[in-house]
Amino acid sequence: MRIEFATCDRKRALEYLQKVYPSKEITDTPDSAGPLLDFVEKDIVRIQDPFMYGMTIKVIPGNKWEESDEIRNLIVKACEIIHKE
Repeated sequence: MRIEFATCDRKRALEYLQKVYPSKEITDTPDSAGPLLDFVEKDIVRIQDPFMYGMTIKVIPGNKWEESDEIRNLIVKACEIIHKE
């Protein structure tokens, strides 16, 4: 068994993203982190705590993750929105 510190709390996930990308304006909006945070809030994915794992964002499966190419592609697109800014 592996224990990982990650959140499915929308507000805390946004704080983690903002901490890792201090030079970017990361917001809970459709053109920023909003789409990824929608998956976080549904516990499909979780965002790891950057204080525990270094200053990088790691997205891991949440309790409601179901493997599918469709979901994986949607999450990748949500992450790309953040990196595009």
